[in-house]
Amino acid sequence: MPNKVRGRYYVFRKVKVDKQSFKLHSQVLYQRSSFFRQELTTATKKNNIIEITLTDTSIEAFKILITYIYTGTIPLEEVEPSIIFDLLVPSKKLGLVELVEYIQSYLIDNKAFWLRLKFTQVYSTSFQDNNFKALQTFCTDILAKHPNLIFDSNDFTSIQENALVTLLKRDDLQVEESEIWDKVIQWGKAKTPDLPFELKQWTEKNFLDLKNTLSKCIPLIRYFQMSGEEILAKVKPYQQILGFNLWDDISTRGSRDGFTRETFHQLCDNLPGTVVVIKVDSTNEILGGYNSLVWTSKDQLEWFTTTDSFVFSLKTQNLPNSILSRIIHANKVIGCANYYGPVFSSSFWMHDDSKQWYYVHDNSDYEKPIGSNKSYFFIDEFEVFQVLKN
Repeated sequence: MPNKVRGRYYVFRKVKVDKQSFKLHSQVLYQRSSFFRQELTTATKKNNIIEITLTDTSIEAFKILITYIYTGTIPLEEVEPSIIFDLLVPSKKLGLVELVEYIQSYLIDNKAFWLRLKFTQVYSTSFQDNNFKALQTFCTDILAKHPNLIFDSNDFTSIQENALVTLLKRDDLQVEESEIWDKVIQWGKAKTPDLPFELKQWTEKNFLDLKNTLSKCIPLIRYFQMSGEEILAKVKPYQQILGFNLWDDISTRGSRDGFTRETFHQLCDNLPGTVVVIKVDSTNEILGGYNSLVWTSKDQLEWFTTTDSFVFSLKTQNLPNSILSRIIHANKVIGCANYYGPVFSSSFWMHDDSKQWYYVHDNSDYEKPIGSNKSYFFIDEFEVFQVLKN
């Protein structure tokens, strides 16, 4: 006959973990765990017994969880870190939300050394479920300073997509962008079946398959933090997965060639289809413009008409949110003179040889602003690319 406590009947149910069975009170399980509540509601009796099998849980971990379910306490001081960590997944499965949060906090506050020692395992597990946010943050904070912990790991290509995406969204990764590109391509190839080893043997479908695999990663690459040489050597071979035209050569770079108007005209005049990119000092904003015509060195300022040019602001952390602002009136769009550098109408132009530029949004020139009105400001870098269409 079932036990009777204070007028309520407690029926025992059998929970099987590994090869061991536990005889537990159904009412306690029902009240304390959403998982057991669902199982007890839908399970069918066999010989008047309801048997519930719990997978992916060790016997030792389950004993600790049962203590918590019955008492509401979980003394972890004498428990091995590996066992504490093993409590995470079954705690989530059993619907013990508050315990999941407590275990993460306890590990981070008291067992950080062990978490670092088992970093690859911890990193992989933390991204199996969005309820492990605290551990995800702990891991990505470490990876920001030491990205090679995962990039150079033998298990790198096995990490989940959301783990890689979270890492790519970081602004403080201490690694060159070209190395990040290499790793993203490596991961994408490993996740895309049936790709030929030699790139020259790839079909259009192969590139499309890789593009689909990397659909959430490609927009997070900061292409403008890569040199022109790196773009040509590493990115251009995969330009079919980008979905946009790729510049083929750097005509000039301020940090390499100088920031003067004379240098700009010497290296960029008479080149059709150029992209001008500047990195704003202190804010790290990336602004630019596209000239579908050519730059020339006139003694007097001469304006040219085109409907194809535009200005833009690149959101390097989230490329799809970048701003492209097209011209409103086709006349007086591109200005050329030997005493000016690039001129994109009267609202955006290179002011002088001291890295100073000018930008103020004018509704009569471009359809929408690409940034806050700055008037005069200084830049850190200045590059001009010639665009070749695919």
